[in-house]
Amino acid sequence: MLDSSDFVNRFISSQKSLMQYFGCQGDFYVKPLIDSSWAVKNNGEFSILSYWDNNDKRTDAIVVKKGGTPMVYKKDDFTMVIGIDCVKLAFVFRTDMER
Repeated sequence: MLDSSDFVNRFISSQKSLMQYFGCQGDFYVKPLIDSSWAVKNNGEFSILSYWDNNDKRTDAIVVKKGGTPMVYKKDDFTMVIGIDCVKLAFVFRTDMER
C-alpha cells in the first residue's frame, strides 16, 4: 500500500504529465469522461461544451478561451477541453466519441 505522501506525489506527477501530453499550461481539476459522447459548439462569442451520460442526459459547460481561442486540445485519441461548470475544469474525452 502506498503511504499518503507517495500517493499525493504520484497524483501531482500524473497531473503534470497529463498537461504536458496535451501541451497545456495550467492547474485544473481533471474530469475524465472518456466514455461520454461530446460536442463543442461555437455560439458567437461563446463556445459551449455539451456531453452526454449513459442515459443520454446532456450537461453543458462554458469553454474557456485563451487569447480569444477556445481551450480545446486534441492529441492522438483524446481531446481535453478547458471549461467552466461552476469551477474551471479540464474535461478529457476520447476524440472518436465527438458527436
